Amino acid sequence: MKLSKLFLPAMVLVVILIIYFSYFAPSTELGLFSKFSSGSEINQRINVEIVKNKKIEKDGEGGILSFYARDKNNVEVRVSFHEPVSEEILNAEIVELLGHMHDNNFSASRVTVIK
Repeated sequence: MKLSKLFLPAMVLVVILIIYFSYFAPSTELGLFSKFSSGSEINQRINVEIVKNKKIEKDGEGGILSFYARDKNNVEVRVSFHEPVSEEILNAEIVELLGHMHDNNFSASRVTVIK
């Protein structure tokens, strides 16, 4: 009898975990800059690879103001920030950006290290 009472809650938990890992867990798959509308001000998320051999712009205190990122089609775009971000993102392979495109520049409001 006790086993049957635990079965339903266990199944619900399994379904919730499957949904979480299928839809909400961070992915390391790179996105596409081409999915962004150039004139839109709507912030969207994209996973990108940091291009480490291109110019990185820093402020006087060492905070990063811009760097270059590559999407899954090897399209490279300059990523700029309104507020400086820490240098630790340069050690990452893949980061998630939240922002929007302006011409051939990506204006990011947030960056999160994925891998």
